[in-house]
Amino acid sequence: MRVDQMVNVGLVDEVRHIFIPDADYTKGIRRPIGVPEMDRYLREETNINKDDESKKMLLQSSIANIKRNSRLLICHQLDKIQRLINEKMWFVHLIIATGVFKGDRKEVVDEAWMNFVLQPCLNIVKRFIKSDDRNIIIE
Repeated sequence: MRVDQMVNVGLVDEVRHIFIPDADYTKGIRRPIGVPEMDRYLREETNINKDDESKKMLLQSSIANIKRNSRLLICHQLDKIQRLINEKMWFVHLIIATGVFKGDRKEVVDEAWMNFVLQPCLNIVKRFIKSDDRNIIIE
């Protein structure tokens, strides 16, 4: 759903803007925003202007690859977090920001961010600092 939203608000144009055919897409800013997955579409879109169906199929394939790779990335990140919890015995806090972005107006989103993300994170940091004898207590 998030990838579809990104496509609707201009992901393809954003990727097209930074697309460089001979660039290295294995690292840097081009990797995380879908350039590797959009590569074939961006290379071929100008050659298939007359065939809209082929163009749509290529775009849908690129979007499906972005979704697949995003799911893989999420799985790898969750594995790393679980390893930190299980092997390193780290205490991990869960902050879910997804609901914040469901508001339509900027004011609603800003207030939700403050209440459900920023303030809980600040509270976690304050508790951490207060629990460490070597740190100054911050109020």
